[in-house]
Amino acid sequence: MHEFTYKNGRYYRDGKPLFVVAAEYHFHRDKRENWKDRLEKLKASGANTIDFYIPWRHHMLIQNDHRVYDFTGWTKDSRDVVTWMKTIESLGLYMIVKPGPFIHSELNIGGLPDVVSPTYSPGVPAQRRHHGKMAYWGYDASALPAPFDPDFDALCKEWLEEVRAVVRPFVREGGPVIGIQMNDETVYCTSNDPPWHIGYEASGMQYFHDLLRRRYGNIDHYNATHGTSYPGFDLIPAPKLAWTAEEAKAKGLIPKSEKDLLRYIDWAEYQWKMRRDLYVRYKDYLGFELPHLTNYAGITPPIVENVPDQQEHAKEAIPSDFQPLYPEWWFAMNRVDQDAKDGSYEYGMISWLGVAAYDMDVFNRYINTARRARGINMEENWGFATLYDHRSKDPIVPFYQTLASVAGGATGYVIFLGVSTDYWEDDLDRTTKKQYPTFPSHAPIDEHGNLRPMYDTMTMLNRWFRENGEALLSCELETDIAYLLYAPYAAVSSWIPDERYWGIKGHGIPRCGRQGLEEFSISLQEAGYTFGMFELESATDEELGGPKGVAIESSFFMDPASQRKLARFVKAGGRLFISGELPTHDLEMQPCTILKEAMNGAKNVVYQTSNMFEDGKFATIVAKAGIEPSVKHSGGMRAYVHRSENDAFVFFFSFDLKGSHDKEIQFEGGTIKLRLGSKTSGVLRITDGKLTEYMVKGINEVEGITDTIRIEFGGTVIEKTGDFSSLK
Repeated sequence: MHEFTYKNGRYYRDGKPLFVVAAEYHFHRDKRENWKDRLEKLKASGANTIDFYIPWRHHMLIQNDHRVYDFTGWTKDSRDVVTWMKTIESLGLYMIVKPGPFIHSELNIGGLPDVVSPTYSPGVPAQRRHHGKMAYWGYDASALPAPFDPDFDALCKEWLEEVRAVVRPFVREGGPVIGIQMNDETVYCTSNDPPWHIGYEASGMQYFHDLLRRRYGNIDHYNATHGTSYPGFDLIPAPKLAWTAEEAKAKGLIPKSEKDLLRYIDWAEYQWKMRRDLYVRYKDYLGFELPHLTNYAGITPPIVENVPDQQEHAKEAIPSDFQPLYPEWWFAMNRVDQDAKDGSYEYGMISWLGVAAYDMDVFNRYINTARRARGINMEENWGFATLYDHRSKDPIVPFYQTLASVAGGATGYVIFLGVSTDYWEDDLDRTTKKQYPTFPSHAPIDEHGNLRPMYDTMTMLNRWFRENGEALLSCELETDIAYLLYAPYAAVSSWIPDERYWGIKGHGIPRCGRQGLEEFSISLQEAGYTFGMFELESATDEELGGPKGVAIESSFFMDPASQRKLARFVKAGGRLFISGELPTHDLEMQPCTILKEAMNGAKNVVYQTSNMFEDGKFATIVAKAGIEPSVKHSGGMRAYVHRSENDAFVFFFSFDLKGSHDKEIQFEGGTIKLRLGSKTSGVLRITDGKLTEYMVKGINEVEGITDTIRIEFGGTVIEKTGDFSSLK
């Protein structure tokens, strides 16, 4: 019997790091008779874990006006969760269970039953958006329920208690259930949505007003701080969106004083805490003492999906002026570091970001999302080629992207999905068969159990990380420079696209992600620097002291605790890169100059008033400060090195489309010479100065090109054609 623990974003089995090599398989879309065959094939590919949703709407039935639950297949074989979990356990595989309540999975109402949707049960309170209209699930245009409504919450509790009874026999010391994921991309898949998309319903506003009471204590204090005259907390309105600068001006929505910004900061705190508190509430209802993982959507704009017959009223467009603000929404409303330290959940990412091999912006977003925190890539697109980009049917695309997430720091990955299926009815999913007869269209194993070319690529990847994952997770990706995320800046910036929406004289618009983290990371990666990020408000002094330096785009306000933290960092000799306005006020807009005073005369601070990130030359500033990159590499590629005392894992990605190209990677320990082809990617393991293990994808199926790849290091030369690895 194995002992499992989870810490530092990693699973440990019997005290040794366990690299999670997982595959998602939707049992609810397949026949029971197929389960064992498909699971055996996933295990043969090298998977050690199976992820799966348990869809609420699939298992709850209404009979004689009563709710009944089928987990044994007495009404339909694909509902037999008990046999499903017993089969997984019999094959020696681990499980990560995902019971929702909302799960997405392209299901009707995201897997919620009809009884909780205002579309089918008109008395159910709906979730509301800033304009007061109902929020809809875009796939089938069903209205979504208000998440804090007491009746909906009671039904969620009932559902999770039913799931608990079914899953409990498999939750014990040593497995096989090693983790839980509640919800999906936070509340109704909104982890990268703007702050005006959710929370405007009555129960949500009650939660918001209660939060204000706890923060400000009494209405007099609130009014004095905000410069308002509300008679009570319940009358405080939520921020509203103006589609254009002209509309914002006409409606008086442009902030004109420092105190006007506090409404955005308050609202962002609400948006964060409602997501966290719902997760924790559902976690308590389920009641298992297991690692609880999230699946945050990537730090990316909302993704375009090829959803058939999507109805106009179910779409929620984002004004063009506001679309570049997506990183601000992510950082304002997702406080990953704080929630992890509170024990709310562990970070997990997903990466429906586009095609990284063919789009540098997408590649950068992969790395940014993976560098946000250590954790598992919970969903990597292996086969959704009709719902998303058609190139996703070609093995190079998911291989490149999965490898990029691991290079950035992911401590495991999930093949999403491992199996295509065609066994479901309209009451479960009435939409996706209109697009393609199977779900997904091009998974490694087809709906008949046949192995597609994608399976061979998946197997090479899985087996390599099964063999080398423990050593990889014993390494660290050294952080040269860390960016300091400050949520109040992101909160304000989420609503302010440019100066047309800004009326505060004498101060610039605060920025965090836009004209901050994104430009910071691109510049450093191109120069070979390895970057990280911390939430300033929750970062410890020890964490800040780890990198060679930290950087922030500052504004005129910052809370006293954060100012003191940075002041201690500067006084202790830490290298601080800071630009923008130095804070002169706290979060109640009262005078506070702690950081400014600490910086006076400090030689370890690099400061400029203009934004040092937005021109793309931040790496030059870092180099002038005497900090050398931990890795150097040729142009047209990226390289990332994870190191331990004896091992170095070198990940490389070529962006060249055609031809052979000579490249070099230099890091502590020598120079690797490479001859790479079309979009070549791979990973090398160097142990005690010798090249010992390798995996390379030299076939680009999108272009129909097979290249011969050459690797030279320390007297060892490897020259092979196509896809290859050191494992036989």
